Amino acid sequence: MTNLNLNNFKKFDLLPFSFSKASRWLNDPVSFYISYIEKIKLASAAMLRGTCVEHGVFCLFEGKGMKQAVKECTELFDEGVKDLDDPRKDYERENLEMFVQGFWTQLQDYTMTDYQEEQNFEVLGVPIIGYTDFGIKLNDSELKVDLKTSKRMPKKLTHSIQLQQSLYAKSSNMITKVLYSVVNRTQSNAQWFDVTEQDTSEKIFRDILISMDSFLSKCEDKHEIKKMLVPNLDNWIWDYDPRMSEIRKQIWGY
Repeated sequence: MTNLNLNNFKKFDLLPFSFSKASRWLNDPVSFYISYIEKIKLASAAMLRGTCVEHGVFCLFEGKGMKQAVKECTELFDEGVKDLDDPRKDYERENLEMFVQGFWTQLQDYTMTDYQEEQNFEVLGVPIIGYTDFGIKLNDSELKVDLKTSKRMPKKLTHSIQLQQSLYAKSSNMITKVLYSVVNRTQSNAQWFDVTEQDTSEKIFRDILISMDSFLSKCEDKHEIKKMLVPNLDNWIWDYDPRMSEIRKQIWGY
């Protein structure tokens, strides 16, 4: 398959490309525009939760003990949300320890081989960058694991997560699994998921890049991109980050 012309991506400073950009473009082009064209970084307590819990797990792998791991996890969270007007800050903070504990029930027998390892590869000539959460090893079994926090255990992995992990599995040339830690009220639960449908995921990712390249080729500047996008006012994202509605009004006027 012919490589894409990178000029359309370079024109809007979208290189190196990433799974996050691809997912945002596929699922919510308006949010993509805000984050990657206007360069407005979105944040919420729920978004920070995963990063902070992951750091707590890293501390445990480093041998710091649960008490210290939760302490560092909480401190990182407090620093991240200190300037956020998010009504769910306290709720998310209270659940951090249970998320960490949930992950550790499944990971405590493993040793860590790497953390936030950078993955670099190309698809249709487009440079892609990503980061795997942890490399772990148990006896002769070694794999990559991506950690996900949630309030509800999924029955299966979403296509979006399958897509992300399929790319990382191919880039790292290693088995990749997803581990969910779920906190519901006062209970935590953790469950492993296998990554499947890798061939289909690669085809989807190529089509996402082709779609974006075609779209960007019709736009000379960010104002032309904006004209082609209309926000859906019923979209849940306006409640996800408390600033989102105000940002939308500043850009689109409603």
